[in-house]
Amino acid sequence: MSTSRSSSLTVAALGCGLLAAASLTIVPTAPGYDAWSWLIWGREVVSLDLSTADGPAFKPLPVAVCGVFALFGDAAPALWVWFARGAALLGVTLAAVLAWQLAGGSRLAGVAAGAGVAFAGGYLGFAAAGGSEGLLVALALLSVLSARNGSPRAAMLCGVGCGLLRVETWPFLIVGAVVAWRRRAVDPRLLSSAFALVAVLWFVPEWLASGDPLRSASRARIPNPGQPALSDLPAFASLSEAISLVVLPLVVGVAGLLLATRPHRRVPCLLAAAGGVWIALVAAMSQAGFSGEARYSLPGVALLCVAGGVGLAEAARRAGSPRSRRAVATLLGSTVALFAVPSAATLPAERAGLSYRARLAEDLRSAVQATGGPRGVLECGRPYVGHLRGPLLAWHLRVQKREIGFTPRPPGVLFRSRLANRDSLTPAADPDFSQAVINRTWRVGMACT
Repeated sequence: MSTSRSSSLTVAALGCGLLAAASLTIVPTAPGYDAWSWLIWGREVVSLDLSTADGPAFKPLPVAVCGVFALFGDAAPALWVWFARGAALLGVTLAAVLAWQLAGGSRLAGVAAGAGVAFAGGYLGFAAAGGSEGLLVALALLSVLSARNGSPRAAMLCGVGCGLLRVETWPFLIVGAVVAWRRRAVDPRLLSSAFALVAVLWFVPEWLASGDPLRSASRARIPNPGQPALSDLPAFASLSEAISLVVLPLVVGVAGLLLATRPHRRVPCLLAAAGGVWIALVAAMSQAGFSGEARYSLPGVALLCVAGGVGLAEAARRAGSPRSRRAVATLLGSTVALFAVPSAATLPAERAGLSYRARLAEDLRSAVQATGGPRGVLECGRPYVGHLRGPLLAWHLRVQKREIGFTPRPPGVLFRSRLANRDSLTPAADPDFSQAVINRTWRVGMACT
């Protein structure tokens, strides 16, 4: 990759980092369930006391990053959310840059692709809660850009990062490695080391920390309610949800691109094909019992958005005179914006949900302190909390996730709250636990020895 391009990328990354930092003052910092688990595991890695027996699937790259952030103590949750948001913004930027390059400098292609990724259902919401989807999209697009701009080693490094986030990337890594090997673009020993690193970091920590190197795969086959894996036709449900994430004008752009035969469209067509294969792979895995959630398809959706943006630019270019091309480009850009409105309209609700979760975390810290601090809670007995709040409580008590219970019985401390603002309090009240603390979102009962 040329020096000028590297400098531009650095500036873009810094800009996304600054925007992500500014977002922390506007959008509440509220890590989700997976993010709290990665933060716990990162802290445990630093203290050489990792336990992955409970919680979501283990992902080596987020845990490694959270391990670095754990060195900053209580600032780790905010740092991880900042990192996830910055990566997601970079993913949007890279989608726009890649489409702009492939379309010969078309602003329509860049804007359409960037908007398509940003408003793919839930993309910004997942990033705001510290999800890893934005990081995966950014690494995947950066790998494509690096390969295209003549930096195979950087492309391989980004591919390894993708491989440490989701196993769906492994088939693509194998294909990329074969191509790099045949072209002698990367030293075979380096390729072998990269694959060995991915395998070791996925399986060895799980094996040492839970006793089962395949625990993450087993955990991934326990879908949450409402996910495609629980429908009558999981693969069809997963495909439908994934395709619905792509705004309709970009779907049309992809279709037009695939029907064309001009040689310079080969790369965007390959990207569209890769995006389709990714989505089909997620659907096939859902048929095999894995969750099949729409967010798992977001990297494939991002590739389709890039290809769709290029397809729209090609349609505008065929409009005839320069004036006609500008008019068609304006019309197509406005159409993309119009179809993105429904996704944009959900952002206030996403922010309200994050605000509640931020209050939940803040109030839990106060409730723990009012109950004697982590030491006082643990001396009383086992801590209990409602489902999907185990990592949150484990973080504040500085214990492993497996120390948290969900079916209250004395002796112990019962932390009751609403998972969402309008939900009922869980766990149910237990007369054996005398109420000790009440604040905005928590009711704490104690039944000490």
